[in-house]
Amino acid sequence: GRVTGMVGVGQDITNLRKALEKQREVAEDLTRLIDTANAPIFGIEATGKVTEWNLKAAEISGWGKDETLGRSLVDTFISEPYREEVAQVLQM
Repeated sequence: GRVTGMVGVGQDITNLRKALEKQREVAEDLTRLIDTANAPIFGIEATGKVTEWNLKAAEISGWGKDETLGRSLVDTFISEPYREEVAQVLQM
């Protein structure tokens, strides 16, 4: 029953914390760059669903980011006559 000793292990994680902070700063900078770009920027996943939609894309299309995320890019935002060609280019 009695404690007769103790072992402790410590690790300096200063460098890890600095690296994580730098990574966060870079991610914020990239997000700001995409959001404020003077060109429409959008992202899609492998199935063609919209994952990113910047302010210029919203301005040009009239669709806000919250309205586009998760929707099919081709089916929702591409005019019917061009859907097949665009889908082929995107290899969907």
